[in-house]
Amino acid sequence: MISVMFEKVNVWALKVGGMCTALFIVAIYFSTSLAIILSGLLALLWLLSGQFMVLPVTLKKNPVAAFSLLLLLCFIVGLGYGVATNGEAISMLSKYRELLFIPLLTSFLSTERTRYWAWNAFIISSVLILVISYLMHFGILNLNNQGDPAFKSRITHSIFISFFGFFCAHKAYDGKAYKKLYWLLFIACSYNLFFIVEGRTGQLIAVSLILLFAVQRFTNRGLVMTVFVVGILMLLFLNYSDKATRFNEGVVNMQSDLKPGPEQSQTSMGQRYMFWRYSLELIAEKPLFGHGTGSFAKEYERIASTETMMAKNPHNEFLMVSVQLGVVGLLIYLGFLASQYFLSKKLADQEKYVAQGLLLTLIITSLFNTPIMDHAEGHWFLMMIALCYASLSTGLNAEINHA
Repeated sequence: MISVMFEKVNVWALKVGGMCTALFIVAIYFSTSLAIILSGLLALLWLLSGQFMVLPVTLKKNPVAAFSLLLLLCFIVGLGYGVATNGEAISMLSKYRELLFIPLLTSFLSTERTRYWAWNAFIISSVLILVISYLMHFGILNLNNQGDPAFKSRITHSIFISFFGFFCAHKAYDGKAYKKLYWLLFIACSYNLFFIVEGRTGQLIAVSLILLFAVQRFTNRGLVMTVFVVGILMLLFLNYSDKATRFNEGVVNMQSDLKPGPEQSQTSMGQRYMFWRYSLELIAEKPLFGHGTGSFAKEYERIASTETMMAKNPHNEFLMVSVQLGVVGLLIYLGFLASQYFLSKKLADQEKYVAQGLLLTLIITSLFNTPIMDHAEGHWFLMMIALCYASLSTGLNAEINHA
């Protein structure tokens, strides 16, 4: 009798968890508070579903989830050393808590129906932030005071939209339902990235994803043509469009910032080079295990005491992990990325293409930002990774009975 009751609770928790996962995706786009509440609710439902009993099986079937959990474990171990106070260390650990999402959410996405809900939540949310951006651009809506026509920050918006454009291109190329609508959305995403929001990170990601699309879908001749066309369009954009100001500024700043001088840190790229340079010095001090979880800000202040600008993170995920966790942490993060590529080869073509696009998006973002640490990007990336690879965990629910 008790076992029957527990089984009913398991089934109910999985069903509700699947619906909450779709809501969670929407919350990531529109409400930080709701996303935090839903993440806690999903953790509770995961426990009630009994999926924790088959966690070893989940990790065995999904090495991406295993590396994700291993990286979080490194941050937990990193609490035991370093100059950060307990509060600072715990605060940093909480920023990486979304590394739990992959093994946790995989349980709720193991059926085709829940993945269908989740992908539709992603599409609807992406279309909404795209439409909102256009409405803000034309003065119909005014939702922020930063001057950027985006519901989220310019960087976050450009990351979301660049990947969504890539997703739409694959949907349209497959020629299934709504083919014309997906091509229209792809064009709308591209125009939004280069002529409205103008986030340099998103623009770089968009160009890279177009080239990846060509590699995935075209023959060598088609790939050469794509490179040629993209090259011509970028040259026209950079030389003749008044919307290329930020991109051109970035190129000019990069050239000037590579030259040592007192003005080097005055530009955004100059600041990044300064952050990266001091980060490398910190890594050299403790290369193996790093300075400990939450230690970056204090250690950076110590080593860059002569600089006028301090940093809480180096705007580079590879360096952020390495300063805190050393080469050990970096290798695990690289393993996390590499496992996604190798595991993507086991997916069906459509899922494989999207998963590889998401991986490229994460790698590029990691070079110029800290996407796992940042709230919106971290929640989004880990949620989308879980969704891309969840189909490989089909059948896990049935294994509860044997746990």
